[in-house]
Parts: sequence; C-alpha cells; structure tokens
Amino acid sequence: MERRVALSVLLVAVFLAMVVPIGEADGAVSGDDISVTLTSEYTTGAVTETEIEVNTEVSVKNGQSMTIYAFIDNESDSYLSVTPIKEISSHGVKVTTVVDNQIIGPVGDTKYGHISTAKITVSIDNYIDTKHEDMTSVITVRDTAESGESAVAISIIMDITVNDSFGGDGMYNKFMGIIPNTLPSPLDNVWVTVVVTMVIWLLLTYVVVMVIVPIMARIVGLRKTAEEKAALKSGLTKTVLVLMIIVALNQCFIIAGASSNLLHILQMLSTPTAVLVLSYIIWQIYMFLISAFINGIHYTTEVEGVDNSLIPLFKMMGKLVIAVGATAAILASFGVDLGGILVSAGVVSLGITLGAQSTLNQFFSGMVLLSTRPFKKGDYVKINGEVYIVQKVRIMFTEFRNWAKDQIITMPNNVVTGATMVNLTRDSKNTVIYVYMEVAYSANLSLAKELMIKAAKMHPHVVTEGDVYMPNTRLTQFMDSGIEYRLGCTVDDFDNSASYAGQLREIIFKLFKDNDIEIPYNRLEVTLLPCDGQRRPGDTVE
Repeated sequence: MERRVALSVLLVAVFLAMVVPIGEADGAVSGDDISVTLTSEYTTGAVTETEIEVNTEVSVKNGQSMTIYAFIDNESDSYLSVTPIKEISSHGVKVTTVVDNQIIGPVGDTKYGHISTAKITVSIDNYIDTKHEDMTSVITVRDTAESGESAVAISIIMDITVNDSFGGDGMYNKFMGIIPNTLPSPLDNVWVTVVVTMVIWLLLTYVVVMVIVPIMARIVGLRKTAEEKAALKSGLTKTVLVLMIIVALNQCFIIAGASSNLLHILQMLSTPTAVLVLSYIIWQIYMFLISAFINGIHYTTEVEGVDNSLIPLFKMMGKLVIAVGATAAILASFGVDLGGILVSAGVVSLGITLGAQSTLNQFFSGMVLLSTRPFKKGDYVKINGEVYIVQKVRIMFTEFRNWAKDQIITMPNNVVTGATMVNLTRDSKNTVIYVYMEVAYSANLSLAKELMIKAAKMHPHVVTEGDVYMPNTRLTQFMDSGIEYRLGCTVDDFDNSASYAGQLREIIFKLFKDNDIEIPYNRLEVTLLPCDGQRRPGDTVE
C-alpha cells in the first residue's frame, strides 16, 4: 500500500514538472530583473518588485521637439514582453513612446535579444503658457509565462522645461529688456517701462539717422557727386528708420509680457519685413561700392572692359546673392528646413558646372584678366611667339590686332590666361632692337664698330639718355667670308622698331662705304677656256 502511494506521488511530481514552465518556480519578474539607462542625464529612483522610477530633465523650445532613448535590459532568465503607453499629453506638451523590441529574452538569446530600445519624443506646441511640466512615460514589462497581473512598470519621469523661442524670457518689465524696473509705485508699472523703452529707441533712431547715416553715406559715396550722396543718404535714412521701428516694437511687446501667440504672429510679420529692409540697405551699399570701385579703376587705368559696362554684371551677381540670402532667411523664420533645398541646388549647380565648364572657364579667366590687369589697351604682347596689339578686354574674350594692323583676332580668355605671354610695352613704348652686319676679315674691325655706334647715335629715334640699353656692338660669330657684328640700341617706339632697324642698316652701309669698310658678299668667277676651232671627239653640235 505504501509503495502504491509513493508511486502515485512520484507520477504527480513528474507530471507537474512536465507541464509547469521553467522559471515559474522562482516567481514573477521583478524590478531587480530589469535595468534601465537613458541617453541623457538621469537618476534612478525607487526600484521595487513592481516598479522602476527613472528621473530626467528635458529642455525644449516652443514649436520644437526632443528625443531621448531608454535602453531596457533583461537580466532575468525569462522572456519578457515590453509594452509602452504610446502617447500622453498635457498643457501643450506631448510625449510619444515607441519600442523596437516588444519581446526580449535572457542574456545570450539570439532570436529576440535581451535589450529593447524605447524612443521617447517630447513635442511642444507653438503656444504654451506652462514653462515647466512633469510628464511620465510608462513602459510595462511582463513575464510572458506569467498571467496578466504580474508586471513591472518602468516610470520615466521627465521634468520638462519649455524655453520661450520668441524672446520673452527674462525681459518682462525691464528697460530695453535689460534693466529691471525698480521704480516706486505706480512707476513700476509695465506700461511705464514700455513707454520709456520706446522713447529710448526713438532717441537712438534719431542719432542713427542724423549722425551715423550721413557718415556712412559720406564714406560709401566717397567718389560720388553731391546729388548721388544725397540720394544714398535719403534711401539709407528711410530703410534704417523702418528697421529700427520694427526692432523697437518687437522689444516693447516682449517687455509688456505679450502672449506667445501674439509674439509669434508679430515675429511672422516683422521678420520678413526686417529681412527685406536689411537686404535693401545691403543692396544700396553694395551698388555704391561697386560703382565707385569700377569708376575708380576706369579713371586711373586704360583697361578696356573695366568701365561702367561691367556694372550690370556685378549688379546681377549681387542681386542674385542678396536675393538668395534673403529668401533663405525668410524661409528659415517660417521653420522651413533648407537642407533638402540646398542639396537639390547643389545637384543642379553641379550639372550646370559640368555642362558649361568651358563657358565658366572663359568667364572666370576674364575676371582674372580684369582684376590682375596684365596688359591694357594699346599694349604690344607676345603670346606663344606671335605679337599682338591689345584692343578690348571683355568678360568672355579679348580682342587683338595683328602687328600689321590688318586683322582683328578674337581670343577666348581661358586661352589668353593659359598661354605664355610677354608684355612688350607694359611700362614704356621703348624697345631694344638688334642690327646684324658682316665685315670682311681684312677690314678695320675697330673702325667698323665705331661706325656702327655712330650710326645709332645719328638716328633720331634711338634713345641715348636715361636708364635704357645704350648703343653697343658685339661680335656674334665668324662667317664663311667675314665677321658678324651685332649693334644693339633702344628706340622710342616699338610699333616702328622694324622700320628703324632698316634705316639703321642703310646708315651703316653708307658709313662703311665712305670709310672703305668692306662688306663681303658671294662672288661667281667664270673662266673661258681657249678654243682651237677643232671639234672634239663625239661632239655632234653643228
């Protein structure tokens, strides 16, 4: 009988061991089986069998959001389910929680993993009166083998600070938003502060308009006429006045403690206006500077192309840059993300650059020529061995004349900047010429050299004064029938240098002839053999 009872007990124990899940004998999951960490600063509060408290601080601006991540680590031997409260909200603050793994296993589990990441996003409405809000994101963790009553609640308690993105923090009832109004009652009223602040702004505006703007107009319009300076002063006065009034009104509303809703509306209206006014001021100053710079170059140099005809080009470039900057600032004030726009613009710009590479190369080469000014109109330049006369330097190409002045050569600016170039008349029209003469070996060589130098001094266009290359001779080589001498001297006009060289040769030839200096030349001797009247053998001539 006892054996039967013992056998029955054993069978029951085996049956229970087969049907009861492993891990149940240790009881339900508790707070000690789970660890929680955050990406931001936090402190862990109470940890009990059924709850884990984690405290953190969050700072967010109006109309913006912030995300923190909580990492839930399963340190038990059980499989756990993770379920968050997806969304909670209070007084314009909304907290959403999403987890990536709803099932986490023990450490080492390859199917589910042992960590679940909770993404907690705190979003703030544009207009909110509450500056601090306590919100709690609750994530429930259960043992998958236990009943629904066994769970651990992870409470992530957030102290949320809402920062005023409309500039109202710390400026209420302060003169100019800086100095607190500590006057005795009733002068400590906020409207007294607003009136005083507005009066101060009006005085500042008067000083700027009557003192600073005239100084700016005088500096910027240094090369301008009185009428142009007056027009610049008038335009700057109006735009600066509008800009300062906009700034003053915004600050007075903030000092008066206007609601976030009203401040936002005022900002939406005033920011684009202020950007447009500021862009106009920059445009006025830019155009005056560009025109003064170009006119200054035009009046002090003779570079063709650096004149008023360039103003439309710089006007277009400045207008494009200022318009793009103003548009970007206005869009940013409305909260538009400019990242995608910039990426698209970069792709388009890359396509344009690749497609118009040659044209852009010509354009920037023209800008280099106009800014560095390696030559000016009328200069004689040697490019790749050919002599040209500069006519016009334009943005895309340069016009030359050939030395014979019977052709106009148009050369792309990228070819000009990429070539080896010698400016033959950059500083002066003077140029050095060389005349070669051959003298017989039997001639008086000393006299021949003296006569060549005398010929140079006799020519009216040979320069013999100042820091120039003086007339001199040099033996250059021994020829078959004579000695070659070179006369070098400076003439006063490069354009006629070839003619002067020919005239010098004529003078030298006459001096050599008058002084019996022989100039060798090739001779042909013909010898007539005597004829006896007899026909030679084989001669068939009649």
